Amino acid sequence: MIRVERLSKKFDDNVALKEVTFELQPGCTSLLGPNGAGKTTLLHLLAGITRPTTGRIDGLEQARIGFLPQTPALYPWMTARETLEQAGLLSGRTVDVHRLLGTVGLTDSKKPVRSYSGGMKQRLGLAQALCTDPDLLLLDEPVSALDPAGRREVLDLLMELKRDRMILYSTHVLPDAEEASDHVLILKEGRLIKDGTIRELLHKQQLTVRFTEEVDASELLAISCINHLEQRGLDWHLSTDDIKSAERALLQKAIDREWSIESFHIGHHSLESYLLEVTK
Repeated sequence: MIRVERLSKKFDDNVALKEVTFELQPGCTSLLGPNGAGKTTLLHLLAGITRPTTGRIDGLEQARIGFLPQTPALYPWMTARETLEQAGLLSGRTVDVHRLLGTVGLTDSKKPVRSYSGGMKQRLGLAQALCTDPDLLLLDEPVSALDPAGRREVLDLLMELKRDRMILYSTHVLPDAEEASDHVLILKEGRLIKDGTIRELLHKQQLTVRFTEEVDASELLAISCINHLEQRGLDWHLSTDDIKSAERALLQKAIDREWSIESFHIGHHSLESYLLEVTK
């Protein structure tokens, strides 16, 4: 277990992280938030690349750490085999190069890294991060340069790797995070605003309603069991913890105000809709 307690990082006058506290358990944790929220800074602190201004991280001393930055640090004249052999030498471990390359879907070719596509470099960077057989695997946007097939392979790999280690990865690909993650951390302006399991964060249900005429948002918010609403085109998305009460109250309001409803759908929050709600 890794324990982060009141962690802050300041760069000159810019406070990148503000008293962030959480625990990492075995499994996959996604790190979410808008650009500039402090995600990469947090990963760098855990990887030991930079030091915190205040706060502490417990449990790192005993852990082997693997880190994949958003742009992998690779020597362009080396082959994939040479890259992994060098990573093994630097970590003091014997590396099964053939197995690692197979794990990330690369072949043992003699082509230099300079000839690789962005996606191939990302896969090699992931193999490099796995050279230490890490207890804690830190990934900064690991699928940003991959095509859909490559993303699927990395996602399947994360599902396998999380069985016996801690994984923390930042991503903007929210459907992938929802599928692969057990836990979610959400940062906004350097502060940790949400920390919970996927099940806990997405327990709310959502009513999606399309009216045939303009509706005043304040009328919808006046329904006591509606705790958030958002308009997208002609559709209104209403979040609630009590779907039955919300359904009854909304239909009664429509009758009272003589609103005509074109469509009515009940569903659960997606991670994307939840993130948009809490970071606004």
